[in-house]
Amino acid sequence: MHIGVVKQVQQEECRVPAVPAGVHLLTERGHTVHIERDAGLAAGFTDDDYRAAGANIVYSRAEAVGRAELVLGVAPMQPEDVDLLRPHQTVMTFGHLVTLAPETFRGMCDKSITAIAYELIENDQHRRPIVEVMGEIAGPIAITLAARFLETHHGGRGVLLSGLPGVPPAQVAIIGAGAVGLSAARAAVGAGAQVCLFDREPERLRLATQLFERRVVTYLSYRYNLEQVLRFADVVIGAVWVHGGRPPTLITTDMVRQMKRRAVIIDCSIDQGGICETGRPTTLTDPVYTSEGVIHCCVPNLPAAVARTGSFALANALFPYVRHMASSGIEKVIADQPRFQEGIYIRDGQPTHPAARQMAEVAAATRV
Repeated sequence: MHIGVVKQVQQEECRVPAVPAGVHLLTERGHTVHIERDAGLAAGFTDDDYRAAGANIVYSRAEAVGRAELVLGVAPMQPEDVDLLRPHQTVMTFGHLVTLAPETFRGMCDKSITAIAYELIENDQHRRPIVEVMGEIAGPIAITLAARFLETHHGGRGVLLSGLPGVPPAQVAIIGAGAVGLSAARAAVGAGAQVCLFDREPERLRLATQLFERRVVTYLSYRYNLEQVLRFADVVIGAVWVHGGRPPTLITTDMVRQMKRRAVIIDCSIDQGGICETGRPTTLTDPVYTSEGVIHCCVPNLPAAVARTGSFALANALFPYVRHMASSGIEKVIADQPRFQEGIYIRDGQPTHPAARQMAEVAAATRV
């Protein structure tokens, strides 16, 4: 199979979905991997590293896409990406279906593309391996950023996460006890903060209580509970993830107004639309703004801040599927791992995922 790996240029994305070790395993099995020039440079992988692994370095995005049967990227597809695609190709990227432009979706359908979203892929245990590993990166980064933006010279409250003897630690509220929430809680507890963890599922909170040996206070995600805790929080982490859909707005403008001045909100759910009514996407180079007196950080691709670690983690989780698909075809992958089909949101131009079918209705309504 011919596999194309493109350089990421959107949203300051620096990760690459294939590392030299994985490329070597593919090429030694007879597959051809076309790597766009400098695709891995920001993550510390040179073109010579990929050449040594057997890759073919190509000098334009159009060539990397045009030669491939399977195209691998990271950032969601853009209209200009669709223009490069040939009919009946397969594309694997993060989908972010809630925020995907209707013209992008419509273009992939018109070209009979098969599109697979990393975040929708499930394994046989009904777990989402790529979501989980990216969450394990995003959580600690969120706490690192929170510590930075609490600092006085960043406009924050001037609070040290850990506190000191005689000085109380920061109050950190984490909404969502999935991969992002648990990894953020682990980092916050390790930093010495006082942590409150919210989720709608009692079983997840029970797991968190055991995992952190009761060093985390847990709450069900009722509005009343959120309102009470957010008033005293120095940091709020949004860590809610909804399969293929938009998370609920759990933090209203009124709640933000009731928070401490110069507190910090980091909404890790912003790639799906966010859980904060005052939230809007930001970037890694311009990550914050202030609304209602509260600092907001809403970067959709936090793991790109550690591009090398993020690339290894993404490639490790993705590679078994790519290797299987390259060797046996997508039908064999589905037959051997039926839950993989959850990640396919367009199949030969036809919407297959419920969220994609909703997008098809929107795309049809916006067609001119």
